[in-house]
Amino acid sequence: MSNRLWFRVDDVLPLAEHAAATHAHLKTWQQYRAGVPDQAALIWSHDTDGDWLSSNGIPRWYDADGADHRALAETWTHTATGATGNPVPADDGHGFLPLHANHVDGRRNLLDLLRFARRHGVHWFGLHPDPASEATGDRYRISRHRGDITPPLSTWTPAAVTCDVVGGGAYRAMVATGYTTLTRTGLLCRFPRFAVQRMAAHLDGLYPGDMPGEHPRLRFDGDEVAVEWEHDDGLDGRWIEDDRVAPDANRCYAIGAYQWPWTLVAATAPTTSTEDGSR
Repeated sequence: MSNRLWFRVDDVLPLAEHAAATHAHLKTWQQYRAGVPDQAALIWSHDTDGDWLSSNGIPRWYDADGADHRALAETWTHTATGATGNPVPADDGHGFLPLHANHVDGRRNLLDLLRFARRHGVHWFGLHPDPASEATGDRYRISRHRGDITPPLSTWTPAAVTCDVVGGGAYRAMVATGYTTLTRTGLLCRFPRFAVQRMAAHLDGLYPGDMPGEHPRLRFDGDEVAVEWEHDDGLDGRWIEDDRVAPDANRCYAIGAYQWPWTLVAATAPTTSTEDGSR
């Protein structure tokens, strides 16, 4: 289990802006449990489908299917037990996240922190489940690359994997045995640097003939990998960084973790590795 929940800033900031812009706010169970007055806030809710952030603003924000608009904290699922990597709230009151709470030490409030992250291209928002962590400045964290990506006790099996995002190319990876993404739509994969380099070259080869936004590109920036998508601005288009992946302790990269639906393409020899990457 991870120490915090991770959400994409691009998914969370619009929810925060909605809550801050409305003149009335829904009274939620989280607010009652927290014992605080009405105010703009994000609401962390936990159910069988995962962990979510939503706005408490009124009028409500609904998706096209009539469901509340929410942001999901992606994580891993252990297929045998259904356990996930997200920490479970100890009390419903821990899920009430005021946007305008001031701090005597001058820290940004939650809304300003999310706006700062968006302006500076910081992709991830991490939420510590315990509100007591706010006193030490550790409750909210923003980062260009997310933490707690892989299960801490998993066994890794070498395999060839593919997905539509990379145009069907097959790449050598280490796959977490017995785990999937939270939505059970893909494998958890870590790629050695040479596989990422091959992936980057393959994607560069697709670029001249594809449409803007059809495939990403991967760019090494020192030891980190920037994941970029082309946006059509009506002129020449421009590449915008969508994510950043840092190498883990074994110098492997979790490219597309929880976002690209990796699947197996072929059986490989039944050789497994431990978390330290040994064979």
